[in-house]
Amino acid sequence: MPTGSRNESRRRFLATTVTGGIASLALPATLACSAFGPVPSPAIADAKIKGPVTYVAMGASDAAGVGVEQPSRDGWVPVLGRLLPPATRVVNLGIPGIRLREAAIVETGPAIEAKPNLITIWLVVNDILGSVPLTTYRTDLDALLTRLKSETPAEIAVGNVPDSPDNSGYLGLPATQRRTVANLWNAAIGEIVARHQVTLIDLWTTWPVREHPEYIGPDGLHPTVLGYRILAETVRQSLRDARIV
Repeated sequence: MPTGSRNESRRRFLATTVTGGIASLALPATLACSAFGPVPSPAIADAKIKGPVTYVAMGASDAAGVGVEQPSRDGWVPVLGRLLPPATRVVNLGIPGIRLREAAIVETGPAIEAKPNLITIWLVVNDILGSVPLTTYRTDLDALLTRLKSETPAEIAVGNVPDSPDNSGYLGLPATQRRTVANLWNAAIGEIVARHQVTLIDLWTTWPVREHPEYIGPDGLHPTVLGYRILAETVRQSLRDARIV
């Protein structure tokens, strides 16, 4: 995304936060069964979340659904919302181009104000692309999880760096170097997630994008409609495996 457009997205976000409140930030408000979406699954019998789900997605352009014509319908966050139990409320805070530290500043307050019982965090790719030092990222992720755990009772799930097709140019690196970098960052994410006792969404091993180049769009970075759908199903399965919903 051009720098001007990205900055304008952030200005609109901050203006909405100040003047409009959290309700203005949700892409679709309440999501349930629809003619164009998957059928939501009921909560598992021993799920940690009892009752209606209020789901907050903290993220960047992928959460916002960049790369598809109808992001409020076909992005992975709204698709996941339709896969969760009926009457799930989705608050999507994704801002294109944002990095973890910036997101911790502008997304955390609205996330807490939404009074969620489920939060997903997928904020890593822009940090790698922006040459953020891994030590800085570790500190920022630790601080974000510390605050969320102290100020909300929500179940928290954190996504890591996914794999990609060999010829995608993903992360601007050749395949071998890209996987070395991803493994280093994923090890750091895994360690912090385990220490905070939250759930890891291990996209590296569970989202089969390496074998399916059709999941990634022409820009080599953002998913297609199909890629977002499989991504949402992957996240939903991680939440079910963790007995969250």
